[in-house]
Amino acid sequence: MFSFIGKEPRDIMGAGGTTLKGWYSLAPILRGLLVFVLALSVLLLPASRPLETGVRLDPSVLSAGEGASMKQEIDSMIGEMSLKEKVGQMFMVGFQNGEEPAYEINRQIRTLIRKEKAGGVILFDRNIHSPSGVGRLTNQLQQLALLDSSRIPLLISIDQEGGKVARMREGVTQFPGAMALGATEDPRLSYRVGRVTGSELRAMGIHMNLAPVLDVNNNPSNPIIGVRSFSSNPDQVARMGLAQIRGYHDGQVLTAVKHFPGHGDTSVDTHVNLPAIPHSLERLNQVELVPFKRVLDQTDAVMSAHITFPKLVETPGLPGTLSKKVLTGLLRERLGFAGVIMTDDLEMGAIVEHFGPEEAAVRAVKAGADILLVSHNLDHQQASMAAVRQAVKKGEISEERIDQSLRRILRLKLKRTGGVSIAGKPLVPVSQVKERVGTKEHAAVARRVAQEALTLVQDREQRVPLDRKQVEDVLLISPEGTEKLGRSLTSRGFSVREVAFDSDAREVGEVIAEARQADVVIIGTQADTPAQTRLIRTLEARGIPVIALGLDTPYEVSTLPDQTTYLALYSTGELSLEAAADALAGRLTPRGDLPVDIPGAHDRGSEEEQ
Repeated sequence: MFSFIGKEPRDIMGAGGTTLKGWYSLAPILRGLLVFVLALSVLLLPASRPLETGVRLDPSVLSAGEGASMKQEIDSMIGEMSLKEKVGQMFMVGFQNGEEPAYEINRQIRTLIRKEKAGGVILFDRNIHSPSGVGRLTNQLQQLALLDSSRIPLLISIDQEGGKVARMREGVTQFPGAMALGATEDPRLSYRVGRVTGSELRAMGIHMNLAPVLDVNNNPSNPIIGVRSFSSNPDQVARMGLAQIRGYHDGQVLTAVKHFPGHGDTSVDTHVNLPAIPHSLERLNQVELVPFKRVLDQTDAVMSAHITFPKLVETPGLPGTLSKKVLTGLLRERLGFAGVIMTDDLEMGAIVEHFGPEEAAVRAVKAGADILLVSHNLDHQQASMAAVRQAVKKGEISEERIDQSLRRILRLKLKRTGGVSIAGKPLVPVSQVKERVGTKEHAAVARRVAQEALTLVQDREQRVPLDRKQVEDVLLISPEGTEKLGRSLTSRGFSVREVAFDSDAREVGEVIAEARQADVVIIGTQADTPAQTRLIRTLEARGIPVIALGLDTPYEVSTLPDQTTYLALYSTGELSLEAAADALAGRLTPRGDLPVDIPGAHDRGSEEEQ
């Protein structure tokens, strides 16, 4: 199958001119010995030393894409695989260690790769110690997979969207999320973010980012998407998403856009339960599906949403992830997507509260999913894999249906992104991770995004920038980033007092007393901090000037007094807080445009006139 020799298989001649490409025709004992020697050589390699290995196909075959040579090669591989190996390739699994970190290979992941033949791994923050540590871990995971006779490399993925959803935070470049990028209205920045993030992930041995988010956030009450979305405008989401995909590809990383057919107009968190979107296909075509349709010929994979669409699905209450009408009928047939369809995590509340892991896995395959994501529990993972195998044996799912998914997965592992395929370079040089990840050049890109995103949504009293002749004492209240923001303001010449605030009446009175001694009060707000907005109204009613810093979605501005200044950061990241301090100090002028419509207050793209 996949040959990890380091040279073109047909160029390695054996005795009598026999090529190693035909090594499966050797006697079983000799073949087994060869597997053992090659596997042992991989296992004994130090993790910091890369193994120059890969699927050394003829370059013309790789460039042919769907050509006859590529198809013949993949069909040959599939013909040599057992059912267990085939089904295993369809599962992307995570691993954990109870309440403790899982920085190294443990029994769970060893069982899933060696015994269950899992073809993909997803990493979470529980697996992240440092960039170099991630590089060592991904190498060890690949080496474990290479011990198998099939020697098919793993597809290793992560959720590194930026902003709120970033599994890695220490030692890597931290970017604000998608909504901050949407506020810049600059696809070139979106491309650069994708390229930097992709290059850092690939340096650590991660091949796929489960991004970008293509959900159109048109519901202010959405509890799970919010700042993860570029905009409430479908065209803007499409432009920024497409640019970011191209950046990821140039950074040598594959993409999985999400959450098809759209998660932006929900008010229920799918991690907890199953939301419903009642829109017709006509409405979806006008809004939710617009970004997906624009990128389907560019992205490598599409992740499905655990949302039910009553006007689309075949059974009431059936999530899109498990619906053949959604995955096969809409995405595969109507929209013509030829890449990999993967599910969101099948252990999320929207699934487990209504379906068991076994039933969900079988339903997902029948619906048209190629990769099933099961991220946490070993019992669920093994039960799901066993259920799919049993469904094939019982004739509920044909083996040809499994082969269809397998072909798409193998093509993905052979696909060259930025000139490199997973199979061509499964291991990474750990010694080079430090010089390629979290660099000053990359940080400069993140700083620019944070600065360009700043949006002065409302400033009728012209409180920004602060007048140093009138403002000496600043009272600072924020649910997050108080210390960092206070330090930034202090370094820019302001006297800053920080006050903790909850929502009880005693603390409100204490804050008001403190605020009367200040020249201005700066309050950080988030979507889940209504007490902050109540406090702002109380202070303004007493004639105390307030500048609100939007650390999340900017929708709460519609609940604030007209005279309250509102500066949207869309992030609690340190670079965003520093950018806000610069704007307050007059060192930079906010240039961002509002990326979402705020009902009853501000239209998308509007900003306070200076």
